[in-house]
This record gives sequence, structure tokens and C-alpha cells, in this order.
Amino acid sequence: MGSLSNSHRAALTWACVLCVGFLSAVASARETVLLNTSPARDCYRAAADRGSSMDIDTCTLAIEHQMLVPEDLAATYSNRGILYVRSGDLAAGLKDHDRAVALAPELASVYINRSNAFVAAKRYRDAMADLEQAIAHAGEHLAIAYYNRALMFNRLGDREAARADAERAAELAPETVAYREFIEALGSR
Repeated sequence: MGSLSNSHRAALTWACVLCVGFLSAVASARETVLLNTSPARDCYRAAADRGSSMDIDTCTLAIEHQMLVPEDLAATYSNRGILYVRSGDLAAGLKDHDRAVALAPELASVYINRSNAFVAAKRYRDAMADLEQAIAHAGEHLAIAYYNRALMFNRLGDREAARADAERAAELAPETVAYREFIEALGSR
């Protein structure tokens, strides 16, 4: 990330992580109307709110004991996968993300979340493939998918592709300051 300061670089990294947590929460909230507390709701909140490995048991409880439709079960596996990756257990996190994709391959958020797990595992080609799938399935989350792919292109050294995707994200969600800041950080063409 060339000319970015360490604090700006960290802020952009967290923005990407927060986007993923946001997508997990949105996917679960959109798919399930929960009028009170439930393990599935607590699981997605933990993933969105920087929960820890202690929250994994809540997700497991939801997976094993709640009657969830496939999309909600997928979102819960994906959220647990986020928590596993956050705790350093990449193998368990990837296994949960794989389950999420198998259960609901039409949900962009499961691909975005798994792509971030692949990045943590330094499997960049797999991460890029998942971002391609997320863009193909993104719908209302298309801006986030383009932004994450812009971050990946930048990581891989393709600044032109990074700029193009960041500009597309900013066009789709002009209210999101992080997208414009990233474009500025890339510098002029």
C-alpha cells in the first residue's frame, strides 16, 4: 500500500474486516427475523462486533440446536468461521466457510468471508476466486465485494485493477468514505 502511513494502512485493513463482519450480520439479519435473543443472533453479533473465541460455543449451539433455514445456517457457519480465523484456527475457520458456501452458494457474504480467511492463510489465488464469486452473487452488497477485490488487487501489486474496482465500489456506494480514501491513497494514474 505504497504511500499509506501505518495508521492509514491499519485503518483500511480494519475497514475490510469490518465490512466482512457487517456482511455476516446483514446476511443473518436479512434472512432471519429474530424478535429476541437467540444463539444465531448472538453468533452474528459476535462476528460483527469483534467477538472472540469464547463466542464460538454460542455459534456451535445455534448450529446444533436451532432450527435454521439453509441460508441462516450458512450465515451462522460463516460467522463461526470468522471467529475461528480471528482466534488463529485457520483450518477450522476454512472448514466452516466451506460449509457455508455449500449450504448457500448464492450468498455473496459467504464468499467474501471465506476470501478473508484465505487471505489470512496466504492463499491469495483462492481469495481472488471467492471475490469473483462474490461479485457474481453480490446484489445489494456489490460495492463491498468490489472494494474487497480492490484491496486484493492492490495486495497483489495491480494498482490499475485496484483503482478500477475501488472506483466501481465508490460509484455504487458514494456515501462510503473509505472507498474514496483508498482511491486517493492509490495516487494519480
